[in-house]
Order: sequence, then structure tokens, then C-alpha cells
Amino acid sequence: MKPQHAAIKMAIIEYIQKHGYPPTVREIAKMTGYKSTSSAQGHLVKMFELGILETDEKPGTSRAIRVPGYKFEMR
Repeated sequence: MKPQHAAIKMAIIEYIQKHGYPPTVREIAKMTGYKSTSSAQGHLVKMFELGILETDEKPGTSRAIRVPGYKFEMR
């Protein structure tokens, strides 16, 4: 896993632990230091392709990101 992907994955897990639901792409970009959402989105697309992240929704659906193997309860 690339360091950028690991940082994004960790940011998503930390956000879920704090808020009880996944972050938006804009929030992921902000948490990981990307100036544009398109940069973060590019990494997310690759992470979905590699199976690092999952979603049941169509691409671009807000707050639909899941981390395989990570269980949490929606608040």
C-alpha cells in the first residue's frame, strides 16, 4: 500500500471513530493535506480498485466509504 493510501485509510478510520459515519471526499482532502478534492478523489478511486476501500453505492456518493475488515456502528 502506498503511503498516501495508508494515510487516507487511517484518516477515514479516525473520522469514523470520532463521528460514527464516513467522511466526505472534501473532508478526506482536508484531513490528508490535499488542496483539491480531485487529488483525494483520484486516490480514492485507485483504493477502490485495489480493494483497500469498498462501497455499495455508485462512485461519488457521499459518506458511502467502507474500510474492509473494520466494523463500526452508525450513530
